[in-house]
Amino acid sequence: MNSLQKRPSSKHEDSHETFLSTFEKNILTINDIGDVEIMLKKLQFVGTNFDPFMPEISDECQQVMDNLGLTQHMKNPYLATNIILRLLDKTEERLNTLKQ
Repeated sequence: MNSLQKRPSSKHEDSHETFLSTFEKNILTINDIGDVEIMLKKLQFVGTNFDPFMPEISDECQQVMDNLGLTQHMKNPYLATNIILRLLDKTEERLNTLKQ
């Protein structure tokens, strides 16, 4: 089998993609700049304070991740980084759209 062929996605990958899609739909419904800024600050906090390669998570970080529904998606360290970056990107896009 050619290693470049696309493999079928696993249920975990589908779950993460569904989460990201739902997040994007929800962020597009927020019309208050303040609410989007708060979401961005929460995501930035997780991005700065959560090390997916470390076994321990601070209580503050865990609380923010639980609040955002991220906890179950952060178990794979490589996927966790990708998810956080994608969420940050979508949130920043929304904030910039609202500011225009």
